Amino acid sequence: MFAVDDLHDALVSRLGAELVVVDRGPYARDDGAEGPYMPGLVLRPRERAEVVEVVALCLAHRIPLSPRGAGTGTVGGCLADHGGVVLDLAELDAILDIDESSLLATVEPGVITARLQAAAEAVGLFYPPDPASLKKCSIGGNVATNAGGPRACKYGVTGAFVLGLDVITGGGEALALGHRSIKGVTGYDLVSLLVGSEGTLAVTTACTLRLLPKPSATLTLLAAFPDEAAACEGVQRCLRGGLSPAALEFADRTCAAVLRANGGLAVPLPDEAGALLWLELDGDEAGLDAALERAAARCREAGALTVEVARDPATCEQLWDVRRALSYSLRARWPRKISEDVAVPIGRLPELAAAARAIGSRHRLDTASFGHAGDGNLHVNFLYDPSSAADVEERVGKAVGELFAATIALGGTLSGEHGIGLSKRPYMPLEQPAALRDLQLAIKRAWDPDRLLNPGKIFP
Repeated sequence: MFAVDDLHDALVSRLGAELVVVDRGPYARDDGAEGPYMPGLVLRPRERAEVVEVVALCLAHRIPLSPRGAGTGTVGGCLADHGGVVLDLAELDAILDIDESSLLATVEPGVITARLQAAAEAVGLFYPPDPASLKKCSIGGNVATNAGGPRACKYGVTGAFVLGLDVITGGGEALALGHRSIKGVTGYDLVSLLVGSEGTLAVTTACTLRLLPKPSATLTLLAAFPDEAAACEGVQRCLRGGLSPAALEFADRTCAAVLRANGGLAVPLPDEAGALLWLELDGDEAGLDAALERAAARCREAGALTVEVARDPATCEQLWDVRRALSYSLRARWPRKISEDVAVPIGRLPELAAAARAIGSRHRLDTASFGHAGDGNLHVNFLYDPSSAADVEERVGKAVGELFAATIALGGTLSGEHGIGLSKRPYMPLEQPAALRDLQLAIKRAWDPDRLLNPGKIFP
């Protein structure tokens, strides 16, 4: 589609052949269902100056490029469906600075999230955002999608911790955005504009992130409920009962059945469990036991069958490892899994869970819902075998559309943390009118006048 051979020769002449990734196959997909879309060229810069050169050369040759983090996204946001260039930022992985006195970290976009967390904790600090893929995903990808995770319940999503960004715009201009101070209202908040923009406005080359003091203690409980409605009532009672959970996670009966079959939960799970809640409390050790007992009492008031408390770090970590692996556990049981990360106001969570179950039943599909109950963000999964029936893909498509319509009707949003990418762009008109979409496209033209960066993502 594009003259990538000419670009290849220019890049090799200026920057060397080491920049070019020979095996393009792994870049044809991300961790979702889109693709394969084979890129015409894959480039892996080793330093920020090379990113500037790459953007300039792509601009000169009028070839689009899609920035890519670790490829753990699920909506095709990093895929080169345009056949141009994928810009793999994995080797820009330096932790440039951890400023202990100002509680700041400056990192390159390829830094793996868990590595930053470990580096912060080594000096008594704390980087809260914790996507399920934190051991594989990168900070740049987290910024591009405004990634969340269980601890968003208390601490917020990635954007709450991004103070500054160094970027290269689609027009080739290098900009330093934001500030190193916690507060700052000088002009428009361009950092927040770029957070969640999915690589459509600029390529990030460095991030300035806020850190927090590390909590001195963490405790976790796992509550089993007879059904999803009781678990949602447990969410409400915990949030309204004077507690401030670091994380409050939900899993429906399908997930509970899979976890029971898999084992490895570290605590007993009753056979009649129809839904689960994970609850984590953190803070000063003094008083944390009493707070956890209050949380357990709230769950029992909502009808919990069992409440198991994990006090030692190893058991807590095992419980959370199982939760983080839920998506992969489901994928191992069904040949195909379509996952959507819709979000609604917390009070509408029971209606969303019920709607997801009803939609799956209506279209004769297995469903599994799990996710961040503490902020109303559920990952609704439609599970099926593509070879089971001639019309199964059509039924899945209808189910997805109905899920989105139900979510919007509940005052929700199409995506809580995964972004829009390719998968959800046909549904954008459900949530945003044409005038609002046009305004955002005008912003894109200002940052990326030649439509160089990740074209075709987000907007139909």
